[in-house]
Amino acid sequence: MAANWQSRTILPGYTTIPSSITSLSFDPYSELLWSGNSHGQVCSLYGLDGERYTSYMAHRNSPVKELCLDDRGIVTLGLNGVKGTKRSAIGKWMVEEPRSSLEAMSMSPGSSEVVAGGNQLDLLVLNTNSGSLVRKIEVPEPIRFLKPGPRSSVVCGDVSGNVQIRDTRVSKAAMQHIQPHKDGLLGIESTVGVVQLGTILFVEFTLLTCHDRFGRVVPEPLVKVYDARMMRPLPPVSFPSGPSFVKIHPRVSTSVFISDLQGQFHVTDLSTSTGTYHMLDISSYVTSMAVSTTGNHLAFGDADGSIHIWTDLEPGQPENFNAFEGIQLDWPSEVQTPPRIDWNDRTPLNSIGLPYYDTPLLSSMPLHMPLPDSSPMFNPPTPIPISVMKGLRTDIFPAHAQNPPENKGKRNLTPSRKAGRSGRNRIGGRQSDEPKFISEQIRDNLKNGGVNNRPRLESRVENLELDISDVANMPKHYRKVEIKYSKFGIEDFDFGFYNKTPYSGLETHIANSYTNALLQILHHIKPIRAVATSQTTLPDLKDNCLLTESGFLFRMLENGKGVNCQSANFSRALSSFPQAKALGILDADISGNHNAPYGNMIQSFNRFLLEQMSVESWTFQPSPQICNNGNMSPISQLLGIESLSVSMCTDGCGSRSVRKGVTHVIEFMYPRKTLSNEVPLPVDFGSILCASIIRDTLTKHVCPVTKQFVPLHSRRIVSTFDSQFPAVLSINAGVHSKENLDIWLNPARRPGESPYSPKPEYFLPFEFGIKRTSDNVQVVTDQDKYDGDMAIYSLKAVIAQIYPDHDSNHLVSIVKISDDELDDNSKSPWYIFNDFLVRNVSPVEALSFSEWKIPSVIYYERKNVDKCVNFTALNQKIDPTILCHDLSISWNRDPKRIKHQVLSEEELPKPGSLVAIDAEFVSMDREEIEFRSDGSRSVIKPSKLSLARVSVLRGEGDLDQKPFIDDYIHTSEPVVDYLTEFSGIILIHNAFTYLTLHSDGDLEPSTSRHTLVPLKAAYRKLRLLVDMGCIFIGHGLSQDFRIINLFVPRNQIIDTVALYQKKDSHRKLSLRFLSWFLLKQDIQLDTHDSIEDARAALLLYKMYKAFEKDGRLEDVLDDIYSEGRRLNWRPPANATTTTNNQISTTPTPTPYEVKIPPQQQSQAAATGSFATIPTIFPSVSQVVSSGIPSQNSFPIVQSTAPIFNNERQAHRDPWH
Repeated sequence: MAANWQSRTILPGYTTIPSSITSLSFDPYSELLWSGNSHGQVCSLYGLDGERYTSYMAHRNSPVKELCLDDRGIVTLGLNGVKGTKRSAIGKWMVEEPRSSLEAMSMSPGSSEVVAGGNQLDLLVLNTNSGSLVRKIEVPEPIRFLKPGPRSSVVCGDVSGNVQIRDTRVSKAAMQHIQPHKDGLLGIESTVGVVQLGTILFVEFTLLTCHDRFGRVVPEPLVKVYDARMMRPLPPVSFPSGPSFVKIHPRVSTSVFISDLQGQFHVTDLSTSTGTYHMLDISSYVTSMAVSTTGNHLAFGDADGSIHIWTDLEPGQPENFNAFEGIQLDWPSEVQTPPRIDWNDRTPLNSIGLPYYDTPLLSSMPLHMPLPDSSPMFNPPTPIPISVMKGLRTDIFPAHAQNPPENKGKRNLTPSRKAGRSGRNRIGGRQSDEPKFISEQIRDNLKNGGVNNRPRLESRVENLELDISDVANMPKHYRKVEIKYSKFGIEDFDFGFYNKTPYSGLETHIANSYTNALLQILHHIKPIRAVATSQTTLPDLKDNCLLTESGFLFRMLENGKGVNCQSANFSRALSSFPQAKALGILDADISGNHNAPYGNMIQSFNRFLLEQMSVESWTFQPSPQICNNGNMSPISQLLGIESLSVSMCTDGCGSRSVRKGVTHVIEFMYPRKTLSNEVPLPVDFGSILCASIIRDTLTKHVCPVTKQFVPLHSRRIVSTFDSQFPAVLSINAGVHSKENLDIWLNPARRPGESPYSPKPEYFLPFEFGIKRTSDNVQVVTDQDKYDGDMAIYSLKAVIAQIYPDHDSNHLVSIVKISDDELDDNSKSPWYIFNDFLVRNVSPVEALSFSEWKIPSVIYYERKNVDKCVNFTALNQKIDPTILCHDLSISWNRDPKRIKHQVLSEEELPKPGSLVAIDAEFVSMDREEIEFRSDGSRSVIKPSKLSLARVSVLRGEGDLDQKPFIDDYIHTSEPVVDYLTEFSGIILIHNAFTYLTLHSDGDLEPSTSRHTLVPLKAAYRKLRLLVDMGCIFIGHGLSQDFRIINLFVPRNQIIDTVALYQKKDSHRKLSLRFLSWFLLKQDIQLDTHDSIEDARAALLLYKMYKAFEKDGRLEDVLDDIYSEGRRLNWRPPANATTTTNNQISTTPTPTPYEVKIPPQQQSQAAATGSFATIPTIFPSVSQVVSSGIPSQNSFPIVQSTAPIFNNERQAHRDPWH
């Protein structure tokens, strides 16, 4: 061949992921070039310009091994299947062979069938129209290569190097067979046609194993040619570099194209043994090769995903792949580009327009149209339960999980939506029994002339009666309550709507909030509260102490007097225990996992918490004697029952073991179901309690003597004397079956009672007596049968698991308030604590249960508990000298960064002492917000912030404005965002710059250069300041104290946000704006500094007192708001600073000028002291008496301006 081959173009692979071209084929019926890559993607390109026609994923996780085309579409081969597709990329059929590995495929000549083979010992003959399996042809060896043969046969090359010609119409042995080389094949190519000798020709080449090259498989430098009719070899073609791909010219069967991996290809004429060599411009290696039906184009695919096209046509000649017109391709219709609109803030929306439509739009659906609760319209989708997500499998597509048994219900039935989640067919609607946000109430009050409509809403909640028999009539105070968030955050939620009592509730939307029910009970049990609060006074720096965190929480609940609190610090400590995670008592879903078994979790948590508190209360050294037994920890003295566990082998060996122990929680053991011929076992409360304390069981165990697996009889013997029975009994109800619940719902008679006597109304008694017998305990629930040796217990609290429907549950606690803490307006001493909902209820509700109200935990307290316990040995006050100690756990604290000076003992605060405070925080979890279709937004999960730095300044005295606390807080939890722009906290400190490389920095002991303390140490200092009666001055303190999880009475808070807010305005001014306007100071320019912010708040407070004393406060507020509206409530950038040694062009604020009273005018005229009268304050004496220093705080501008006659300032704009 004398053709002049040259490179025509290089086309990209059009793949999103870099991949090699594993197969190429020119379409014999259209002007398309098809390619398949190593990721299973097939792409077709039109013409030599390579315009992409179609692209689709043919085989996942498998390369495209072969491409075969007919007039109806394309067939592709992957490792595990064969796929038929139209040219428009629409799938027709798919045949999967997951257990086999397919390697080769070929069209069967003269039929609409395709043959595929691989590692399996048979060939698959498939119909190209339907994909159905026509037949299987057995082969002796796995097939590596398939090519079309004469008539209806195919040429097969197997793994052993054999070449066979098989008829695909019959399943019989091969027609002809040769073995070109014993070491195997690397490729095969065939063609059918008449050549010079009239022979039928097919060409193949092999790869040989060369032993002199250390066993490496290398290509044989020959292309062997065989006569297919006589099955005899013809003269081979030499190719020194080793052939990898061979193609035969479709029109001239004596012409062969040979290529190697490096990009060198040879065009050879077999009849004359002449040819030409060419080299591809390639940076990788060749992976595939194809020739067009005209023989004028060659295509090479490389490992980089590019396609190289060569041609032997001269310029000006038609460059078609086929010699005929072929199939007309379907191209997408051209979409008219819409006209471009210049969009800006002033472009009206109606200038865009809408397309013409002749049917109503979906958005015009009337809002009053009735919709079922299962409709997705106006109702958020139901979240996937956590139990399902834990079993989610993503290794197989699509991701799937098994539905747990507790979530299974009736088939093909949509479960009803939970109360509070259904939209009730309204957009942005609110349930009629939900409160409005505080901002909405204020706005409505202003519209209604001060009339508040909330009492009518509250009356519907307060007047509900208890109907214990029907879940549909469940009282509203038993339903789950949720916190709603407005754009003003949680401070805008009306907690007071849910609680009108003097007893504080606990908030939700924190992790492990299901523990609120038990924490409320422990708080209202005075002996436990006393031990926990006393633990907070000890100098214990252990970060995660549940007893200490409980004590801090109980102090907040005690001081709250009805103000909602939260157990965030307790929850953080609980989450740090690996045992808690192993027990499954952690609930990270802050919105509440409706399908979680909270009844079981609270019982496990009750066990774990009391055991952990017992261990932690050993911190008292020596252990104080609270009850009669001082040999145990304080918590064990209050709740522990000393016992001996006796185990005896029943196999006759007589082995016996005794083990001492202390039981803090009694687990209810219900009697087994008796047979019809047996005497029924007693199921009253007293009998079950006795059996649960003794725990007489028979289990199989390995005998320590005989080493045999034999029955072992175990029994618990109470060693506690009657007088030493614990002050508090904790009982886990253990209602795990319908039979257990029936015992509570249908109380049985006590043993010995007449069968004709009426059954008790409730299973749970209000009180009972207990005493120890020789080897057992006796429980008496009849008050007439008490004796003097008994310990009498009365019901203190109950935790119930509430099921408002079958898809959700939550916990509530019903607690009896002590007489000395009972509110005078209470109708009964019983209160229900449903998170932050607190309400006075009747005593019956503590004893009544139903299928929607299942008991979980019961607490009893001794009636004479005040005589049984002695708290004189417990300290209830924190040592105030901790404010005089400089504590730091930083390894390399820089003395230059110490900005505080601790208090001396003479400076210790007294009630009413002024201190300024500010804190900085870091983010532990990001906020999740849901945006609805109507444009409204809802906070699904609030951001979780943690204290990172707190600064407290002296508010008076010789060291006024000097910090005495400036602590950075060490945190062991992962920090999501350090909020450096707002907190000033960085990740890692470098001598030249601040870099965010890893989670070390200001909050890590090894890298921090500041005063670093544990959270508990800083919290104890703040708690001490609150207890000492300090008055805190700051800006936005309510939010800071909420995040710190510290309750401060309102009379101890002075918030400059409220001081400088007008009564008739909702606008709250920022500290930066107030400092710039009043103090003439620019703060928070690059970042926030808590000392700077606290000092600014202190100075603003003192200015407020001066304005108030002078009677000019309202005028000043008018000026501030007027200037704020003019500047959009933001101070000008760098208003009082200089940049690049140039004075800022921002005008300096004009001094505030006022009229001096006549008395001062006469005094000033007599002394000539107009120039010395400050314009911010009426007199210098007032400035000094107000405690504001004359330097380094804010400038006191002096003026010689004339005195104005009006009572207001001369102009209103000068305040900046």
